[in-house]
Amino acid sequence: MTGMRDLSHVIRAGMPVYPGDPAVEFATTARIETEGVEVTSLTLSTHSGTHLDAPSHSVRGGRTVAQISLEELRGPALLVRMPGLAPRAEITVAGIERALGAPLPAVLPAIVVIETGWAQHYGTDAAFRHPGLTPDAARALLARGMRVLCVDTFSPDLTEDGGTHFPVHDLVLGADGAIVENLCNLEGLPRHLEVEIVPLPIDADGAPARIIARDAG
Repeated sequence: MTGMRDLSHVIRAGMPVYPGDPAVEFATTARIETEGVEVTSLTLSTHSGTHLDAPSHSVRGGRTVAQISLEELRGPALLVRMPGLAPRAEITVAGIERALGAPLPAVLPAIVVIETGWAQHYGTDAAFRHPGLTPDAARALLARGMRVLCVDTFSPDLTEDGGTHFPVHDLVLGADGAIVENLCNLEGLPRHLEVEIVPLPIDADGAPARIIARDAG
């Protein structure tokens, strides 16, 4: 890897959304030919595309995106590559350790990225049958210093139509951490990275974000 890599899906009209979320819609409200400028109106949720979940997403009174400093969202990151997982597979502590080829380090960087390869299914029905972390795995990562959990899936929890149980969200956001969902372009990246997460400064529970990776060395 050289230079920077963008790990974000482009926001487009009709792009995939989490079940039950509003569709992403574009509408032209001014045209160069008539008004001299092009202006587009967007309709989308705070959790559209590649985005950041703030604590207030699942914690009453938790911090909003606008209350999270950019310093919390940039720095060294550990990439855990876990190819070949079955649909709806559980990502356990043992599975993470097999992927690393070693026990979990006693101290982790604040940013941990889990790559399942499920970004290749984005835009298909298979995307919603992604693997998910177990609560024990989330607890183990938090206990070792993780504060931002990034995944290449719609959620670190299993996605269920109409589901209301999000234990990994509750653990990470309940610890005043953050979650980034729907990363892409992770192929071939080294295990140790520098990551910068730049969400829109929205005073709400989430925001679309640009995720940038750089070599750690």
